Amino acid sequence: MTLHIFIPDSLLEETADPKIRTYKVGQIARAAAIFGVEHIWIYKAGGKDGKFIKLILEYAETPQYLRKTLFPIRKELKYVGVIPPLRTPHHKLKGRPKLGEIREGVIIKKGKRLYADIGLDELALVEGSGEGRMTFKIVSVNPLKVVPAKPAEYWGYRVHLTNKPLAKTLKKARLDLAIATSRKGEDVRKVKLPPLEGDIGFVFGSPRKGVMEILRDFNEDYPFDLILNTIPNQKTKTVRTEEAVLATLAVFNFIRRD
Repeated sequence: MTLHIFIPDSLLEETADPKIRTYKVGQIARAAAIFGVEHIWIYKAGGKDGKFIKLILEYAETPQYLRKTLFPIRKELKYVGVIPPLRTPHHKLKGRPKLGEIREGVIIKKGKRLYADIGLDELALVEGSGEGRMTFKIVSVNPLKVVPAKPAEYWGYRVHLTNKPLAKTLKKARLDLAIATSRKGEDVRKVKLPPLEGDIGFVFGSPRKGVMEILRDFNEDYPFDLILNTIPNQKTKTVRTEEAVLATLAVFNFIRRD
């Protein structure tokens, strides 16, 4: 099962404080990491914060030892200290290199040779080719050598800023099961769910508009497989998007049987 979540570029439309804006996006990053979301899609919903949301999500997902290299100082990152650490498997701590260990790194060229900063005390010689940020496996500790690798466990999420409205973004994602969240949807406790297999997407609205209203704003329609209320009996007038993400993923984490 591969999990996708879809959030609007208008996520922060009711929040002006830059520290709170950063924190709200950090909450979505944390929820995605807790429940193993592999793709976060930011769709066009009339907002102006798509690039900022993408930046903060990608910063949060990047291991701490690579952030200075991959994210130059900029004003949008002033309050990233409020983002809760993800503590996912690819956010490694410093230590002694271990044969067979998988680590994230960034390619550094020195003459004709390629090295990788993998968050240890020395650079690792790269056997193979590549550029930018990559995933590596340690194949020698003395000298330190790595090869490009694919991790077998959860390894963070990718962020997609499509600049397209919701229906077009959903089509681009090529989902096997598309689930819209709505207070007016069917009670998740009473619905017979189909098998949770393949690429599954959960779609969330903005602070001011629900998923269906956003679709109507862009003269769109989409054949969702399910429209669910994942927080039945809510006692607050509204549920914030970051709260809905956490609640929905928690419900389906309980339901899944893999």
